[in-house]
Amino acid sequence: MTINHHVIKRKDRYYFNRRVPRKIRDFDGREMIRISLDTDSRENANKKAIAINEKLEQYWRSLIKSGKTHSDEKFLEVIRFAKLLGFTYLPAAKLAEEAPWDNIYDRLKAVEESNFKSPLHAEALLGGIDAPVLTLDQALERFWGFTKDRVINKSVTGLRKWKNPRSKAMRNLIEVIGNKAINNVSREEVIRFRDWWIHRIENDGLKAASANKDLIHVKSIVETVNENMKLGIDTQHLFKKITLDEWDSEKRLPFETDFIVSTLLSEQTLEGLTQELKFSLFILAETGIRPVELTGLLPEDIILDHEVPHIVMRARPKRPLKTRQSARVIPLTGYALHAFKILPHGLKEYRYQSDELSTELNKFLRDRDVFPSENHSVYSLRHSFQDRLVSVDAPDRVQSELIGHKFPRPLYGSGPTLDLKLEWMKRIQLRKPI
Repeated sequence: MTINHHVIKRKDRYYFNRRVPRKIRDFDGREMIRISLDTDSRENANKKAIAINEKLEQYWRSLIKSGKTHSDEKFLEVIRFAKLLGFTYLPAAKLAEEAPWDNIYDRLKAVEESNFKSPLHAEALLGGIDAPVLTLDQALERFWGFTKDRVINKSVTGLRKWKNPRSKAMRNLIEVIGNKAINNVSREEVIRFRDWWIHRIENDGLKAASANKDLIHVKSIVETVNENMKLGIDTQHLFKKITLDEWDSEKRLPFETDFIVSTLLSEQTLEGLTQELKFSLFILAETGIRPVELTGLLPEDIILDHEVPHIVMRARPKRPLKTRQSARVIPLTGYALHAFKILPHGLKEYRYQSDELSTELNKFLRDRDVFPSENHSVYSLRHSFQDRLVSVDAPDRVQSELIGHKFPRPLYGSGPTLDLKLEWMKRIQLRKPI
């Protein structure tokens, strides 16, 4: 087999591509090793691939000789140990280049004071372990491990919706610059990724907001891996002012109040809609809550046997709220009170199925050409709720606690009472008491 068999071409770029031999699998559990060769020249690609292959073969021989297995855990161990001793871990070369002399002296003194009880002291304080070479797809896998605390309360659906856009962003980056080592990603390549998105916006009708989501997710992944693994990447320079101006963003429009009552919620419009979907629309229109909040309500969150009937928005294990401010109590009036009297235990068919609920409602209403424009959707009801509160000059604190947004000033006192919130809800209710 010649080394040319380890070079493949994807679009205009060449990659080193080699399957880990079966006899090595006990020492290196990776199935495939693919590294960007950063060239569009076959000749240069072959030269680089020869060097990479030689280093790889040497690395495998060292694993077999020592009986060790491929792992980045040793590097993470010295990072943790250095932190425990009160130092930031730096590989030896970086330590020599960047650390001030007094810091190096302190490190040497700490090693001496340890009486050389363990090689780990010297490795952690003097940079004895080089940072592992992580390709971009490997960096993404590391990112999942470093961010477990961010998803600890997410449901299966919530976790999927959190992971998918980040996976997509990294796939797009790899498509543009190749699956290269994260340490070797340059500012020029990040700009090339940004330009790739600009081309798509200009030619495919995509939005700047979509580009910014990718750029922000990539930045977050690189920053998180860099910080946790002490890779020394200058992420501030790498991603400085990289996002696009969202001049093309289209704001979701609210419905006019008269339109909601006379058209959107009319019996004629909703004919053929199931009871649960119909009353879901009633509740969303009257309360302004999010579809995910409605589908997450349990029987104990719906309080009807109270002088002020109300619903309680609260976080639960695997069912987190969107923000801390989303935890709130909302008095029930009009359409919402009517709906919950018929559905006192909340939704059954669509419990925890907010995506399905929104899809069904939007499809039903779009198929009947009910929405005034393409920028309207069921979620527009939440914007309409906010507009109704503004139209009656509801206090900012009341608005924040009913809509579930952050109050822009320091919070003092216990906030609006349930009775006070009921007063303002009555002023904006869509359906008057029967």
